[in-house]
Amino acid sequence: MSKVNKEVEVRRRFARQHVLLKAMLDTGDYEFECVAYDLSLTGVRLKLDLPLKTKCDVWLKVKNSPHIPAIVAWSEDGFVGLEFSMPTGQVADVLGNVGSRLPKS
Repeated sequence: MSKVNKEVEVRRRFARQHVLLKAMLDTGDYEFECVAYDLSLTGVRLKLDLPLKTKCDVWLKVKNSPHIPAIVAWSEDGFVGLEFSMPTGQVADVLGNVGSRLPKS
């Protein structure tokens, strides 16, 4: 595990659930197909072979959900970590069945 991932793991407030879901990442100019590997009500780890600048605004669509606004927290070794920019209750609602199965703490 990289130094960046270890630091994120230490300060994470919500447990992540290991998933394997098709997703779409919208950077405002382009959309990229990607795969969500870890998901929580506050963020996600995506497999995306595209380095993204940290702190940039993006939008994530998982399955048939509406877009979820997020900020790029880190990008390393073909993965990207996003922090959602909306309250956890709204994230759960947007994700529907997937959101209802995520740990609440």
